[in-house]
Amino acid sequence: MLKRFFDILRDKAALLIDALKQQYYKRFGKAYGYKIIFVDTQHVTTSDSDIFDIVLSPKYYWTKMEELPVKYAFQAKEYAPSVFDGFIPKGDYSYKAIKQDGKFLLFAYDAKDILERLESLGIKPSHVRNTYFAQTEFANYPLAIKVDNENSLITHNEKVIKMPLSLAKEHVSMNEVLQTLKPSKNIIKLGKFNRFYEKQGALKGIIYVLAILIAIFLGELLYLSHLLSSQENRKDEILKQYSLPSTEIQLNALLKQQEKTNKQQSVIRENMSKIFGFSLLQNEYFKNIEVNQMQISIVLHVNDKSRSAVVRDYFQKSFIIYEFTDDTDDIKIKLRYE
Repeated sequence: MLKRFFDILRDKAALLIDALKQQYYKRFGKAYGYKIIFVDTQHVTTSDSDIFDIVLSPKYYWTKMEELPVKYAFQAKEYAPSVFDGFIPKGDYSYKAIKQDGKFLLFAYDAKDILERLESLGIKPSHVRNTYFAQTEFANYPLAIKVDNENSLITHNEKVIKMPLSLAKEHVSMNEVLQTLKPSKNIIKLGKFNRFYEKQGALKGIIYVLAILIAIFLGELLYLSHLLSSQENRKDEILKQYSLPSTEIQLNALLKQQEKTNKQQSVIRENMSKIFGFSLLQNEYFKNIEVNQMQISIVLHVNDKSRSAVVRDYFQKSFIIYEFTDDTDDIKIKLRYE
């Protein structure tokens, strides 16, 4: 019961923090218009009261366009670690997936490394409101965008990349682009908002927060007796509403069943990672994948039949191959696992 009380107190405090955060943004963010800064390697000069958005240079992330056997971006995100495995340096990465024309644009980025680089460039993470990728914001820009006297951004094969400015036929300055940029909805969050005021107002803010927390504590303490008296009735209502078993033995049985299902799903995800670990050549792709508890059926489109041996050698390292057909450019494989 005390745990529930402190959970309620924590939730109330979170609401308070969100409210203070919004007031901070209203006070400072509106005054400075949420300007947008492009982050590459140049030091950035900002004032202590600035709140702004940033667009990350391609050097801060990796991206790949993939066809995946899923419908939604949140599902595609689960495949991202295996898609990037072996293509990028080892690290503690976060991932983002965006659906585009039936495919998925996948991003990998190291949030901790980016935050450290921002600090080194004079950008305080607590002043960053939203973070965007250059890929999502500049991919449709028709001209090269001048980053500095030596470099520019262009779109090549649907990817935003850096190239020498001397190779660009026509270009426009980054400041000019940012002034008219309407940011997309493809936002990433690098870290939690970690302070509301700078040094001059920090003590006042802390006192204000503590006073409200004490008031909340006293109010919740008075309300606790009411919660205690109604807890058993509420428990019965919840069990009835969600058709849950009424005894601990039945609840434990239900929990074990859910744990078994979760374990099966984990095995499936692990095997899917091995499937997508196969290195595809250009124009090769998985046409179909069907999975159940014991087997996986794959239809893989390859460039020529000489790839059959490579395909067989790869999959038989992790699975039992009980059917392998390569009569056409589509290789049909049935795999079994334990």
